[in-house]
Amino acid sequence: MTRREYSVGGLRTFVVTARSPRGVLTIRTPYNSEAHLAEAAGWADRGFTTVVQDVRGRYGSAGSFHPYHGEGADGLACVEWITAQPWWSQAPFLFLYGTSYGAHCAIETTFAAGECEGLAGVSVAVPALGMGETARNRDRAFHLESRLGWWSEHGDAAHSRGSSASADLLETLPVSDIGDSSSPRIPSWQSVLASERVDEERRNHAAAQRCPLLAQGGTADWFGQDTIDLWSSWGGPSALALGPWDHSMQASGRAERMSKWLGAVLDGHPWTGAQLYGHPGGPLRLQTWPNARVTVALTGGSFVANPLQPFPSCTSDTDVRSLTTRSDCLTRPVPWRAGTLVGTPVVRVVGGDCDRHWGAMLLARRRGGEVEQLTEGMSLGSVVHLAPLSTHIHEGEELTLMISAHAFPRYARDLHTDEDHLYGIRAVPMQRTVRGIELEMPV
Repeated sequence: MTRREYSVGGLRTFVVTARSPRGVLTIRTPYNSEAHLAEAAGWADRGFTTVVQDVRGRYGSAGSFHPYHGEGADGLACVEWITAQPWWSQAPFLFLYGTSYGAHCAIETTFAAGECEGLAGVSVAVPALGMGETARNRDRAFHLESRLGWWSEHGDAAHSRGSSASADLLETLPVSDIGDSSSPRIPSWQSVLASERVDEERRNHAAAQRCPLLAQGGTADWFGQDTIDLWSSWGGPSALALGPWDHSMQASGRAERMSKWLGAVLDGHPWTGAQLYGHPGGPLRLQTWPNARVTVALTGGSFVANPLQPFPSCTSDTDVRSLTTRSDCLTRPVPWRAGTLVGTPVVRVVGGDCDRHWGAMLLARRRGGEVEQLTEGMSLGSVVHLAPLSTHIHEGEELTLMISAHAFPRYARDLHTDEDHLYGIRAVPMQRTVRGIELEMPV
């Protein structure tokens, strides 16, 4: 195994060469290519010459960093450089690989490369697919906490700064002032607020692909549904591995799983379908994500919500018993049977103010007494698509649906005024009234 450093169009590029190469693995990252060299050595030991490149404007690469812009063109230039190297012909099978932002790089490079000869497959984990996709969920709710965290740590700079944002910044009104109030400033904050999702465009690009895809993600990750949608829309052989993991993918076994997938692709037998982890008896296997749903009608009610004392968001591993006694939400039991529960629930708030934000959270009271958040969602309207669900309900366990006006600081708050929630400065309490609730549960 050897390691060499190059400059490819001004971008720092490391090549860790396998002694007996089976293929070439490419990683493009904004998180310091040197930090990936140990991983690259591990892949080289498995027979994959690994190319690691700093994206433009980060660490050892020239230029300015403009997150989520230009990665397709730079990635294609990297691919063309790789396929022109004398060692390429030893194992001319190229795999694009990335996690989080690196997954964005891999996907955009795939789209730019088209039918590039030698492109053997794409492997992504917890994909942060674009500026708009990371800023907003499918129902256009703004991911306040995660976007402030990422942009204050990584955005608009050549080097990551570490966690620098004060928690007090999340309280800032208007939200649009956060970029200037942050230290250091976040010059791109206005662009983040204005960004929109491009789901249909990406689905069309994904459907045109023919190379194999491995997508790995977690139901506790912000981008779990995006991971599923990418897998579902991919035109070539596509495999999904989904478990109860968050964005870190700790203890997910993703490297070993990817190694087996690489071998299967090289053997001419790429995986298809989904494996869902964390279920009794081992992984569940599906060919498609469940779309069938049954509607459960629940009663409405009213509550007073105050954006200055908002209903809190929580993580999936939090015992949320204390939330069930709050007065600024509706809590409704959901009649449901024991068994496997997989899919994407949808909540429809009937008779509520359609121009207000609505949040929903599905809870399970487990046999041990703890109350677990199974899935959640927030919408700028009365239809709330919850995050993907993959769990098991045991005999004696009970489901509960909670309806709220806020889930802060995960999402930016509804201010209950006529001002835009990202640009307004005035916030007032409001009585929120719901005539009924329709919960569409996967079957």
